[in-house]
Parts: sequence; C-alpha cells; structure tokens
Amino acid sequence: MSSSLLPVAIGILERGFIGSFVVMAIYLASRVMKFDDFSIEGTFGLGGAIVAWAILHNTNPWIALILAIVCGGISGCITGLLHTKLGLNKLISGIVVTTMLFSISINIGTANVALGNADTIFSYAQKFPFSSLVILAILTFLTSFIFIWYMKTENGYILKSTGINEQFVTSLGKSVPFYITLSLIMANSLSAFAGGIFVQYSGFYSAFGNVGTLIAALAGCMIAELIAANMFLMAILGSILYQLIIAITIELQVEPSWQKLITGLLI
Repeated sequence: MSSSLLPVAIGILERGFIGSFVVMAIYLASRVMKFDDFSIEGTFGLGGAIVAWAILHNTNPWIALILAIVCGGISGCITGLLHTKLGLNKLISGIVVTTMLFSISINIGTANVALGNADTIFSYAQKFPFSSLVILAILTFLTSFIFIWYMKTENGYILKSTGINEQFVTSLGKSVPFYITLSLIMANSLSAFAGGIFVQYSGFYSAFGNVGTLIAALAGCMIAELIAANMFLMAILGSILYQLIIAITIELQVEPSWQKLITGLLI
C-alpha cells in the first residue's frame, strides 16, 4: 500500500470503528426490539457534549466516557418510559427526546468547542504507531463480544423474545416494558459512548456533529445484514464499508454536500 493510501485506509478504519457503536445501537433498538428509536441520534450529540465539558473541566477522559454512557442510558430510559408509561408512539417518543437533547447538549457543550491540548484517551499512546487505531479496535471488539455474551444469557434471550413476541414474554411472568426500556438504555448508552469517543478522536465538539448519524448508522446496519453472520461483529464491518463508500465518493471528487443523498440512495 502506498504511503498516500495508508492514512486514508487508517482513517476509514478508525471512523468505521467509532460508527460501529451506533450501528450496534440501531441493531439493538430497531432489529432486536423492533423499536425505531430516533433518540439514538440525540444521545450521540449528548455524549459528545458531556465528554467535551468534562475534559475541559480536567476530568479523566475515561471517567468522562463513563459519564457519557450513564447520561445516554438515562436518555434511553426516558424514551422507554414515554412509550411504555405515557403511551406515546415509538417514533414520537424518540423524536421528543432527541429534540430535548439538542437543547441540553448545546447548553452543556456550547455550539462549538475545541479540546485543545487537553488529555484524551488517545493522548497517552501517541508515541506508538497506529495507537488510535489499536485503541478503537480494542474498544470496539471488546464491546461487541460483551454483547454477544449477553445475548446468550437468560436476560439476553428474553430481550430478543420481547421483540419477537411480547405475549410469550408476558406468559413467562416477565415485564415487557422493563425489557423494552432496557434495550433502549443499552442502545442509547452505546450511541453516547460513540459520541464521546468521536469528540476525543476529532478534538472538538459541534452541536450539529450528530446530524446524519442515525441515517449513516442505518446504512451500516443494512450493509451488515447483507453480510449476515453475527450482527455485533458484522456491525463493525458494515460501518467500515460505509466509511469506505464515503471515502470513494471523496476520492471521485464528489462534493461533500451530496453525501447525505448518496447515503439515502445506498439505503
């Protein structure tokens, strides 16, 4: 591989790894639970805002990511409660939460903020070659294997059964609203985690950085489904292939303003 192509390839892999967390979130909510959750896009921005704020207030970058995960989980819980307790439509529940999260995110992280020389999870290994790629690969594969293991537990089987047949789960004496809400908590935690990593990776936070995240993750999810096999592992490959397609459009000198149209056509 030529020296000019190597940075491009590494960039595709790195952005693919970050995007795979959101693809996993889409898979959990939309495919496993049959809940098309729009709040996933809002929690990506929320995770980024919280991490940017925390790091600029001298918080350890790993603790900042944990804060993002917790806040993402709370957002998912609110989406679940709006649907299961207040009876809002699934789509409307997600739209309401992601709309509110925009205001919350912009008040936490402001419209645009740069991390400057603040420490990130990538700062400690900068002297090693391909350190960012290695860190992202470890985080991504570790997360995917945790979810593969979880889906084979009793709770995981009940979670999948809730998306397939709610009456069957009720007949087992299990709470359907609990498992719906649990799946949204996990999905939105993943999305917020991705948002927090993206801010540390890019070195800045933008209030509009989450725009298009949902549709890009959906494209990655659909590519992964075409490949089949285990979706939590295929989410990684689907996200990387999506980033590759976008990179090809850039290489062909297609204007960036057309990328969303290309994503829509791809879907």
